[in-house]
Amino acid sequence: MNDKEKANFNKMRTALLQITKYQTLNQLRKEGEDRTYGIGYEETLEMSYENIKETAKVAAKGIKAIA
Repeated sequence: MNDKEKANFNKMRTALLQITKYQTLNQLRKEGEDRTYGIGYEETLEMSYENIKETAKVAAKGIKAIA
């Protein structure tokens, strides 16, 4: 594995570790129902999903697949 491949691997690993720290569905449901965020569960879930997608998009930017 060359230096660029190592950097890409570490970048994606960091993103995956960040995603694992997002709240669970049950936590989102509870906080959405309790209005902790001032919005309902559906909107809380949608925003969390968008955050996951953005984290993955940023991590994958500029990384080419290895054939």
